[in-house]
Amino acid sequence: MCLIARHFESLGLPTLILGSALDILEAGKPPRARFVNYPLGFESGRFNDKADQLAVVREALTGFSNASSPNPISPNIVPMDFEWQAGWDMLYEREKGKLDNRSPRTTEPQYQTEEDRLAAKGQ
Repeated sequence: MCLIARHFESLGLPTLILGSALDILEAGKPPRARFVNYPLGFESGRFNDKADQLAVVREALTGFSNASSPNPISPNIVPMDFEWQAGWDMLYEREKGKLDNRSPRTTEPQYQTEEDRLAAKGQ
């Protein structure tokens, strides 16, 4: 998404990314972003909580008027003041294997095919 946002910005179309993985936002260097410290998958608010979802999205949208101009070298990532401890507790339960068996998260690049890996490395 960050690559797409940078492309749209280069064409004069303002963008804003709403994310909950700060390391991914920092690596992607989006022109404008709002960081919500919720578990992955809940960037737009708590599950089944319309009031929280609206509050998160409304706050994020202020990024269009409050953010400085996009900077391709240093991303403009602004943290938002939302907390959801029950969401992190749910994530903790997942990690203990009680709710699912997803692979652990890694910061290493992942490719669908060997051809994709070679193309990404310019080979």
